[in-house]
Amino acid sequence: MQINRGMLKGEKTRIRPLEEADLERLYLWYSDPDFALAVSGGWPPASFLRREEIAARFYEDDPNRYAIVNTGDELIGTIGFDQVNPPARSVRLFLGLGSPEIWGLGFGADALGAFCRYLFEQCNFRRLTAETWDGNTRAAACYRRAGFVLEGTLREAYYVEGRYRHGLIFALLKKDFYSQ
Repeated sequence: MQINRGMLKGEKTRIRPLEEADLERLYLWYSDPDFALAVSGGWPPASFLRREEIAARFYEDDPNRYAIVNTGDELIGTIGFDQVNPPARSVRLFLGLGSPEIWGLGFGADALGAFCRYLFEQCNFRRLTAETWDGNTRAAACYRRAGFVLEGTLREAYYVEGRYRHGLIFALLKKDFYSQ
């Protein structure tokens, strides 16, 4: 999938391809235990990635990960998808905002809405899913604001801060997105 510069716009955000210049900021985010905990429930493993691993994992080897920038063109997060199921026309989304000072201000939901619209309209997906762990209330609220519905629980699917936590599976159908 190709996203042209400036193609995806929300009210507060724009989604563009990741650029090599973004890698240093990604490294700083993934080195932050709070960010790693928010995006994966996994600290310290995510925060132990070297610069080269960040470059390989998120830039070179992941063509479906994009940059979220604010209206000032400052990188504030990443968004993307994996687990593509062509026959079912479904895909799993992921997103992470790097700067704690913007968490809870609607940037994630804004970017998520623009990205969902793109995936439904341009890529013809009909079902989008997202997953987080049960203690990540900001992520759950973001998915709900974008219209996702909680569909299920994966019992003890995450190991977070020394204890097992449930995974939460959210989904959004194309027909529900357009009936909002």
